[in-house]
Amino acid sequence: MANRPFYRITTAIFVGIVCANFANSQGPQAETKPVAASKGEFVFKADSSWKPSHFGGDGPIEMIDGVLKLGFGDPLTGVRWEGEFPKVNYEVTLQARRTGGFDFFCGLTLPVEDQRCSLVLGGWGGSLVGISCIDGLDASNNETMMIQNFEKDRWYRIRMRVTTDKITAWLDDDEIIDVDRAGHVFDIRGEMEESTPVGVAAFQCESEIKNFVVRELEQVAK
Repeated sequence: MANRPFYRITTAIFVGIVCANFANSQGPQAETKPVAASKGEFVFKADSSWKPSHFGGDGPIEMIDGVLKLGFGDPLTGVRWEGEFPKVNYEVTLQARRTGGFDFFCGLTLPVEDQRCSLVLGGWGGSLVGISCIDGLDASNNETMMIQNFEKDRWYRIRMRVTTDKITAWLDDDEIIDVDRAGHVFDIRGEMEESTPVGVAAFQCESEIKNFVVRELEQVAK
Protein backbone atom coordinates (compact mmCIF):
# COMPACT_ATOMS: atom_id res chain seq x y z
CA MET A 1 0.00 0.00 0.00
CA ALA A 2 2.93 2.37 0.63
CA ASN A 3 3.63 2.82 -3.08
CA ARG A 4 0.05 3.23 -4.20
CA PRO A 5 -1.16 6.73 -5.14
CA PHE A 6 -4.04 8.43 -3.44
CA TYR A 7 -6.22 11.16 -4.86
CA ARG A 8 -7.50 14.46 -3.57
CA ILE A 9 -10.19 16.75 -4.88
CA THR A 10 -8.75 19.77 -6.67
CA THR A 11 -11.92 21.26 -8.15
CA ALA A 12 -15.65 20.71 -8.03
CA ILE A 13 -17.14 21.46 -11.44
CA PHE A 14 -20.87 21.99 -11.82
CA VAL A 15 -21.88 20.22 -15.01
CA GLY A 16 -25.59 20.82 -15.03
CA ILE A 17 -27.78 19.11 -12.44
CA VAL A 18 -26.74 20.69 -9.14
CA CYS A 19 -28.51 21.82 -6.02
CA ALA A 20 -28.62 25.54 -5.42
CA ASN A 21 -26.92 25.40 -2.02
CA PHE A 22 -24.17 22.91 -2.90
CA ALA A 23 -21.36 25.48 -2.95
CA ASN A 24 -22.21 26.59 0.57
CA SER A 25 -21.98 23.02 1.90
CA GLN A 26 -18.40 22.36 0.79
CA GLY A 27 -15.30 22.64 2.91
CA PRO A 28 -12.49 25.13 2.27
CA GLN A 29 -10.57 22.74 -0.03
CA ALA A 30 -13.42 22.37 -2.53
CA GLU A 31 -13.49 25.21 -5.04
CA THR A 32 -16.50 25.40 -7.35
CA LYS A 33 -17.10 26.99 -10.70
CA PRO A 34 -20.21 26.86 -12.90
CA VAL A 35 -20.23 25.15 -16.28
CA ALA A 36 -23.35 25.64 -18.41
CA ALA A 37 -25.33 26.26 -15.25
CA SER A 38 -26.78 29.33 -13.59
CA LYS A 39 -27.33 29.65 -9.85
CA GLY A 40 -27.06 25.89 -9.47
CA GLU A 41 -29.93 25.18 -11.83
CA PHE A 42 -29.93 22.58 -14.58
CA VAL A 43 -29.96 24.30 -17.96
CA PHE A 44 -31.68 22.04 -20.49
CA LYS A 45 -32.03 24.07 -23.68
CA ALA A 46 -30.38 24.58 -27.05
CA ASP A 47 -27.33 26.44 -25.73
CA SER A 48 -26.63 23.95 -22.96
CA SER A 49 -24.11 21.12 -23.23
CA TRP A 50 -26.77 18.65 -22.02
CA LYS A 51 -28.63 17.17 -25.00
CA PRO A 52 -31.28 14.44 -25.45
CA SER A 53 -29.57 11.19 -26.35
CA HIS A 54 -32.02 10.20 -29.15
CA PHE A 55 -31.89 6.43 -28.68
CA GLY A 56 -35.09 5.92 -30.67
CA GLY A 57 -38.32 5.25 -28.79
CA ASP A 58 -37.35 7.84 -26.18
CA GLY A 59 -39.78 8.92 -23.51
CA PRO A 60 -40.37 12.56 -22.50
CA ILE A 61 -37.64 14.54 -20.74
CA GLU A 62 -38.53 17.30 -18.29
CA MET A 63 -36.74 19.48 -15.77
CA ILE A 64 -38.94 20.40 -12.80
CA ASP A 65 -37.68 22.10 -9.63
CA GLY A 66 -34.09 20.98 -10.21
CA VAL A 67 -35.02 17.35 -10.94
CA LEU A 68 -34.44 15.78 -14.35
CA LYS A 69 -37.33 13.47 -15.18
CA LEU A 70 -36.70 10.68 -17.70
CA GLY A 71 -39.94 9.23 -19.05
CA PHE A 72 -40.55 5.60 -19.99
CA GLY A 73 -38.59 4.74 -23.13
CA ASP A 74 -38.84 1.83 -25.53
CA PRO A 75 -36.30 0.92 -24.52
CA LEU A 76 -34.18 3.94 -23.43
CA THR A 77 -34.50 7.59 -22.43
CA GLY A 78 -31.54 9.75 -21.48
CA VAL A 79 -29.36 12.83 -21.82
CA ARG A 80 -25.69 13.25 -22.61
CA TRP A 81 -23.10 15.93 -21.86
CA GLU A 82 -21.31 17.32 -24.92
CA GLY A 83 -19.11 19.92 -23.21
CA GLU A 84 -15.65 19.59 -21.72
CA PHE A 85 -15.19 16.71 -19.30
CA PRO A 86 -12.16 15.02 -17.70
CA LYS A 87 -11.19 11.59 -19.04
CA VAL A 88 -9.38 10.27 -15.97
CA ASN A 89 -8.78 11.16 -12.30
CA TYR A 90 -12.26 12.47 -11.61
CA GLU A 91 -15.29 11.62 -9.50
CA VAL A 92 -19.00 11.98 -10.30
CA THR A 93 -21.76 12.19 -7.71
CA LEU A 94 -25.51 12.28 -8.29
CA GLN A 95 -28.81 11.09 -6.88
CA ALA A 96 -31.28 8.90 -8.74
CA ARG A 97 -34.50 7.03 -8.16
CA ARG A 98 -36.93 4.82 -10.07
CA THR A 99 -40.47 6.21 -10.10
CA GLY A 100 -42.08 3.68 -12.45
CA GLY A 101 -41.29 0.59 -14.49
CA PHE A 102 -38.93 -2.23 -13.67
CA ASP A 103 -35.45 -1.98 -15.19
CA PHE A 104 -32.32 0.15 -14.72
CA PHE A 105 -33.13 3.65 -13.53
CA CYS A 106 -29.56 4.89 -13.80
CA GLY A 107 -27.15 3.92 -16.54
CA LEU A 108 -24.20 6.26 -16.04
CA THR A 109 -21.78 6.27 -18.98
CA LEU A 110 -18.36 7.84 -18.44
CA PRO A 111 -14.96 8.03 -20.17
CA VAL A 112 -12.05 5.89 -18.97
CA GLU A 113 -9.18 7.72 -20.71
CA ASP A 114 -9.49 6.47 -24.33
CA GLN A 115 -12.09 3.86 -23.31
CA ARG A 116 -15.54 4.10 -21.69
CA CYS A 117 -17.91 2.18 -19.46
CA SER A 118 -21.41 2.30 -17.97
CA LEU A 119 -22.43 1.86 -14.34
CA VAL A 120 -25.79 0.05 -14.36
CA LEU A 121 -28.12 0.29 -11.36
CA GLY A 122 -31.23 -1.88 -11.33
CA GLY A 123 -30.82 -3.69 -14.63
CA TRP A 124 -31.96 -7.06 -15.93
CA GLY A 125 -35.40 -6.91 -14.33
CA GLY A 126 -34.71 -4.37 -11.59
CA SER A 127 -31.96 -5.52 -9.24
CA LEU A 128 -28.66 -6.06 -11.07
CA VAL A 129 -25.70 -3.74 -10.46
CA GLY A 130 -22.40 -3.69 -12.30
CA ILE A 131 -20.06 -2.20 -14.88
CA SER A 132 -20.66 -2.75 -18.59
CA CYS A 133 -18.47 -3.83 -20.19
CA ILE A 134 -15.23 -5.37 -18.94
CA ASP A 135 -13.26 -7.46 -21.44
CA GLY A 136 -16.39 -7.73 -23.57
CA LEU A 137 -18.55 -8.98 -20.69
CA ASP A 138 -21.52 -6.92 -19.59
CA ALA A 139 -22.58 -6.26 -16.00
CA SER A 140 -24.40 -9.57 -15.66
CA ASN A 141 -21.31 -11.60 -16.53
CA ASN A 142 -18.25 -9.90 -15.03
CA GLU A 143 -16.63 -9.53 -11.62
CA THR A 144 -18.60 -6.38 -10.70
CA MET A 145 -22.04 -8.05 -10.84
CA MET A 146 -24.11 -7.89 -7.67
CA ILE A 147 -27.81 -8.00 -6.76
CA GLN A 148 -29.37 -5.07 -4.94
CA ASN A 149 -32.98 -4.48 -4.01
CA PHE A 150 -34.02 -1.00 -5.11
CA GLU A 151 -37.09 0.61 -3.59
CA LYS A 152 -39.43 2.58 -5.81
CA ASP A 153 -39.42 6.37 -5.21
CA ARG A 154 -36.38 6.22 -2.92
CA TRP A 155 -33.46 8.52 -3.71
CA TYR A 156 -30.09 6.73 -3.89
CA ARG A 157 -26.76 8.52 -3.63
CA ILE A 158 -24.32 7.41 -6.33
CA ARG A 159 -20.60 8.11 -6.54
CA MET A 160 -18.25 6.85 -9.25
CA ARG A 161 -14.50 7.47 -9.41
CA VAL A 162 -12.25 6.87 -12.43
CA THR A 163 -8.50 7.07 -11.80
CA THR A 164 -5.38 5.89 -13.58
CA ASP A 165 -5.47 2.59 -11.71
CA LYS A 166 -9.07 1.88 -10.64
CA ILE A 167 -12.79 2.28 -11.23
CA THR A 168 -14.66 2.56 -7.94
CA ALA A 169 -18.34 3.12 -7.19
CA TRP A 170 -20.41 3.70 -4.08
CA LEU A 171 -24.14 3.38 -3.45
CA ASP A 172 -25.22 5.52 -0.52
CA ASP A 173 -22.35 4.93 1.94
CA ASP A 174 -21.34 1.48 0.67
CA GLU A 175 -18.52 0.76 -1.77
CA ILE A 176 -20.04 -1.59 -4.33
CA ILE A 177 -17.40 -1.71 -7.08
CA ASP A 178 -13.61 -1.65 -6.89
CA VAL A 179 -11.97 -2.96 -10.05
CA ASP A 180 -8.37 -2.55 -11.19
CA ARG A 181 -7.94 -1.12 -14.67
CA ALA A 182 -4.68 -2.93 -15.37
CA GLY A 183 -5.13 -5.89 -17.69
CA HIS A 184 -8.72 -5.02 -18.59
CA VAL A 185 -10.46 -3.42 -21.57
CA PHE A 186 -13.49 -1.25 -20.80
CA ASP A 187 -16.27 -0.50 -23.27
CA ILE A 188 -20.05 -0.07 -23.47
CA ARG A 189 -22.89 -2.09 -24.91
CA GLY A 190 -23.84 -0.99 -28.42
CA GLU A 191 -27.23 0.41 -27.41
CA MET A 192 -25.51 2.87 -25.04
CA GLU A 193 -23.53 4.59 -27.81
CA GLU A 194 -25.88 7.58 -27.70
CA SER A 195 -24.86 8.13 -24.05
CA THR A 196 -21.26 8.92 -24.99
CA PRO A 197 -19.05 10.63 -24.06
CA VAL A 198 -20.96 11.24 -20.81
CA GLY A 199 -24.58 10.37 -20.24
CA VAL A 200 -27.35 9.20 -17.94
CA ALA A 201 -30.08 6.90 -19.20
CA ALA A 202 -33.00 4.79 -17.97
CA PHE A 203 -34.20 1.52 -19.54
CA GLN A 204 -37.94 0.79 -19.73
CA CYS A 205 -38.71 2.73 -16.59
CA GLU A 206 -39.39 6.22 -15.34
CA SER A 207 -36.59 7.74 -13.31
CA GLU A 208 -35.41 11.01 -11.80
CA ILE A 209 -31.90 12.45 -11.51
CA LYS A 210 -30.60 15.39 -9.49
CA ASN A 211 -27.42 16.88 -7.99
CA PHE A 212 -25.05 15.76 -10.76
CA VAL A 213 -21.55 17.04 -9.94
CA VAL A 214 -18.10 16.11 -11.27
CA ARG A 215 -14.87 16.78 -9.39
CA GLU A 216 -11.40 16.56 -10.83
CA LEU A 217 -8.85 14.68 -8.74
CA GLU A 218 -5.11 15.13 -8.45
CA GLN A 219 -2.90 12.05 -8.08
CA VAL A 220 -0.52 12.41 -5.18
CA ALA A 221 2.29 9.92 -4.56
CA LYS A 222 2.53 8.55 -1.03
